Amino acid sequence: MSKRYFSIPIIIIAVCIFGLLSALLRPYDTAILDSGSTSERLQYAYETDQNDRRQLKSYIPYLSKLKERDDLRLNQAKRIDEGTEDLKPIDQFYAAFIFHHSDNSNDYETASKLASEAANARHLQDHYLVQWLNKAAYDRWMVSMGKAEKYNTQNKFSIEID
Repeated sequence: MSKRYFSIPIIIIAVCIFGLLSALLRPYDTAILDSGSTSERLQYAYETDQNDRRQLKSYIPYLSKLKERDDLRLNQAKRIDEGTEDLKPIDQFYAAFIFHHSDNSNDYETASKLASEAANARHLQDHYLVQWLNKAAYDRWMVSMGKAEKYNTQNKFSIEID
């Protein structure tokens, strides 16, 4: 066998290892913005929330900062939601997504209400993700209280063997 036959798999493995290492060592973006309009801050928080969930290191306990970052975003969303400002429907969607990634029933209820308001906005009625979040936030809220899902969005995997 020639050396070339073995060098191609070694190059492929080296590229994969380099890719994994660079993904694991890449720093997170700042979790929240402290300045800008309410819309800009909520959109940025939503985008970092989604980007964090696309990173491999978010799922490795030793490397993950997901919980801390979710808490920062949630605290910011709570401050904004408690304010007197009326949120635009798209801002309600962004905030609802952040509340949806909390870990308690009260936040799920807030997520459900915000998502419902966003989903009822005329210009967002054809927006798939807005409509999905409306259903998912409601289901998550119901499940957190020990009630049945309405839309079956919580992806419980089970196998029944007869």
